[in-house]
Amino acid sequence: MKTKKLFLSLILSVSIAAFLSSSLPNGSHSLAIGEEAPTLSLASAPHSLDSLKGQYYVVNFWSASDAQSRINNRNLAMNKKVNGRDVKVVSINIDADKKLAREIVKADKIGDDVISLSGSDVSADVLNDYQVKSGCRAFLIDPYGNLESIL
Repeated sequence: MKTKKLFLSLILSVSIAAFLSSSLPNGSHSLAIGEEAPTLSLASAPHSLDSLKGQYYVVNFWSASDAQSRINNRNLAMNKKVNGRDVKVVSINIDADKKLAREIVKADKIGDDVISLSGSDVSADVLNDYQVKSGCRAFLIDPYGNLESIL
C-alpha cells in the first residue's frame, strides 16, 4: 500500500512538472526577477525605445476588452510611479485593431509622453518572450535592462 501511494505521488509530480513546462512558449523559461528582460522587437515604433536605456520603465501589455488592464494602463500613464520610482511607460495594446487602440488611448487620456503601440507593431516573439496571452501584464525594468518586478 505504501509503495502504491509513493508511486502515485511520483506520477502526479511528474505530470504537474510536464504540464507546467508545456504551458510555456517553445524554448522559453519562466521570467525571473533579476534576469535580463526580454528584448522588445517592434515592427514600428513612434518613439525610439533606445531613449529608455539607463532609466526605470514599465512595459505594460493591455487589451481593449479587459477593463482591469485599461484601468491599470491609465493609472500607470497618469502616475508614472511604480514602487516609489519614477518610470517611463511603454503601453502595448495586444489587440490587432490599431484604430481601436488609438481611440482608447485618447478616451483613457493615456498621454503623449507614454510610448503607445498596438498589436500590429509588436512581433509575436515579444508576446511569447513576455508570456502574454491576454489581458494585462506589466513589467518593471531597471536601468540595466533587468526585470525588477512583475506587476
